[in-house]
Amino acid sequence: MTPTPTPSATATPPARSVGAVAAPPGRNTTRIKFRTRSNRLLGSPTPVLSLILILLAQFGADRSLLGQSAAYLVTELTSGDGAQVPSKLNNLGVIVGRQVGGGKGGPRATLWDNSHSHGKHLGVLASGDYSSATGINDTGEIAGSSNAEAAILPFIWTEKGGLQQVPILPGDTSGQAVAINKHGDVAAYSSGWNGARAFLWSRKGGVRALGTLAGGNYSKAHDLNDSDEVVGISGSLAGDRAVLWTSDGNARDLGTLPGDFASEALAINNAGAVVGYSKGPTGTRAFLWTNSNGMEELGILPGGSSSRALAINDSGTVVGASATQSGDHAFVWTRQTGMLDLNDAASLAPGSVLVEAHAINRKGEILAMGGMDPNGMAPDNHRCSPAPPLSLLLTPTKAP
Repeated sequence: MTPTPTPSATATPPARSVGAVAAPPGRNTTRIKFRTRSNRLLGSPTPVLSLILILLAQFGADRSLLGQSAAYLVTELTSGDGAQVPSKLNNLGVIVGRQVGGGKGGPRATLWDNSHSHGKHLGVLASGDYSSATGINDTGEIAGSSNAEAAILPFIWTEKGGLQQVPILPGDTSGQAVAINKHGDVAAYSSGWNGARAFLWSRKGGVRALGTLAGGNYSKAHDLNDSDEVVGISGSLAGDRAVLWTSDGNARDLGTLPGDFASEALAINNAGAVVGYSKGPTGTRAFLWTNSNGMEELGILPGGSSSRALAINDSGTVVGASATQSGDHAFVWTRQTGMLDLNDAASLAPGSVLVEAHAINRKGEILAMGGMDPNGMAPDNHRCSPAPPLSLLLTPTKAP
């Protein structure tokens, strides 16, 4: 799902607006307003923004997006001097990821504060020239990975201590950190001659192997919550399975959706709700797993054959990506609304498409990826000039 360049926004005829919100000064933002399908947003083209979303207030009698009639500000995070690739954001809206370009060699793990205007490079491990941040907690501690000579190794970064390597499991030679919780505990996995193995690292306890399901020979962690519950994937006698490692060290097989043969868990919230995908003969299907209801299918957008749930916040709102008849589209899901195509609830510049929503915080802020619609018409200035994918932050102006 690699997006392609996104065109510039074009002006549309004026119309009466609902719930206008002024953009704060000094930020590359555009206004997002809920309105009827017939209304449109008046906007002039800008060199910075290449996508304008107009979310709909009247999406149906009981299908308003996110269950509320709220306005959003959309901020483009893609920079002009180097592609910004945001991966996660904390509950304060601080974003981490990596930044490529800028004349400093390989990509660098990067921190963007609430202004989102300037990134702070976090550095690399000794002898390394590449790093990427994959998690941040609300105190600003960051987890990620950096190369060091011939190996990729996990790190933790703090304002006081800088970037420091996280130990890996004995006998392994490389590893990656994937998430960090409020205690500073890190979910990660390392690899060696015997394959990949998930582990949890803490300052007090050090490295603790999480193990595999019965009969499995590998495991990978993808996320953890503040209770040190970790989710990911493990081999098993029945095949690859979504797994939940409980805080007491047990590995729980989350199963698959009916008729499927494999699954993978990608995120967990502080209520213990898990999202990911289940894989079968016809493709992948996004799921939500809870202790009370087990694994539930979240659906697939019309015309598609597969979907993946990529993130969930503490309110239970899920975001991800789904195939459609016209390619991959970003979606948002709640129990009240079901799965909604963000492109159906948006007015995009010609040839633009939201292909993935991959992070969401407690305030409902969403990180999304945009690109070129393969069935759309690219503007003249993008037809022969490749550009980085478009990274966007969707910020609700009302609390969830």
